[in-house]
Amino acid sequence: MIMKNIIIVLGVLIFALLIGCGNSKKEQYQKLVKPHKEILKESSHYIYYLPKESSQLKGIIIVMDPHSKPRLVVDSLHDFADANSLAILGLKDIKNGISNYQDIIKRDLGHFRKFKKLKPQKIYLVGFSGAARMALLYANRNKIDGLVLVGAGANRQSQMPFPTVLVAGTRDFNFLEQYYSPKDKKSFERNRIAIHYRGKHQWPPINVLEDAIVFAISRGHIDNDDLAKKYEEKSKKYLKEGNIYLSVKAMETAYKLSINENIGSRKKEFIKLISQKKVARYFTKLDKYIKEEYGRYQEMSNYLKNKDIKWWTNQINYYDSKAASKKNLIAADSYARTKAYLGILVYSRLNATIAGRGQYSLIPKYFAIYEIIAPQNPDYYFFKGVYAYTQGSESDALKYIEKAKEYGFTNDVKISKYFPREFVEKL
Repeated sequence: MIMKNIIIVLGVLIFALLIGCGNSKKEQYQKLVKPHKEILKESSHYIYYLPKESSQLKGIIIVMDPHSKPRLVVDSLHDFADANSLAILGLKDIKNGISNYQDIIKRDLGHFRKFKKLKPQKIYLVGFSGAARMALLYANRNKIDGLVLVGAGANRQSQMPFPTVLVAGTRDFNFLEQYYSPKDKKSFERNRIAIHYRGKHQWPPINVLEDAIVFAISRGHIDNDDLAKKYEEKSKKYLKEGNIYLSVKAMETAYKLSINENIGSRKKEFIKLISQKKVARYFTKLDKYIKEEYGRYQEMSNYLKNKDIKWWTNQINYYDSKAASKKNLIAADSYARTKAYLGILVYSRLNATIAGRGQYSLIPKYFAIYEIIAPQNPDYYFFKGVYAYTQGSESDALKYIEKAKEYGFTNDVKISKYFPREFVEKL
């Protein structure tokens, strides 16, 4: 009986010892193996700049370029970022022709925030041309705090729930997408502003871009009237210099940035300015030229098919002479836009025809017009390459595609679409 009890006790002790040893090993293992921690490396998909005083970061500006080249803009905004405590994020994978831009924006923004250990910040999108349209679509589906569209418009939409700035040169063919008359209701929608300068389809001068971003980050988020006063003074200065258009845009900006009791008073000043006879005459003239411009665009579609290259050569020379005028700048800008629009129209026709949706016999005429308009355009050489390949000349096709790349053609997906792998490997 005693022996039996001893055996039972020993069994319990051994069992307890085994459990203890098991726990000890488990505890030791837990001490040796630390919980997995994600190690983030610097991404090659974007570039960034953090302000010198980044402890009080106020937001992140995302820069989107349609040719995957955000660096020039990002580098130009360093001082602005320092002055306004803003981080700048330039996305290198954004380019024309892609469909997964929303995933790219989310991926790069998420990685940047984790990599630099940033708390949730206000997000502002700044896009140019095709990338601006991507930014607009992203803004419609995701929460952002401000939007700057350069060289692209949102004219057909009601004002957004966040500040939206439209920027274009007066010689940009997309200027008409952004333009609205001072008496249009858009002039009184305080969450929207169009800022224009004399230039073509390109990123604007840095001071213009900074003005646009200032509106996007300040509208509805300022507690004093200093910024509005600044634009009111600008308006008076421009009017004295005879620059009616910029005077009106500066006063519109002042009104839209005003706070409290100053909103009503500046609205009255804005209405007073646009009611002046010389200002009203200016915009009547501008609207007249814009109406005529739309008429030219409608005619172009038929003329591309029916008029020969001699007629088009003379017509393009006429556009150039009108665009060079210094006596009538409104007309000059209108004809500069007309020539730019012709380039887009020819591009569109070539793109459709080479894809099998147009009249193939017109391709040589399209090329002749394109060469007059934009002899160094990369798309011109790309289309020449595709056409040469369909005509059985691989050597000419290679020469043209290499020329297109030399002038900046970066759409490898499009090259792969039109050429077999063996051809692409020779590039």
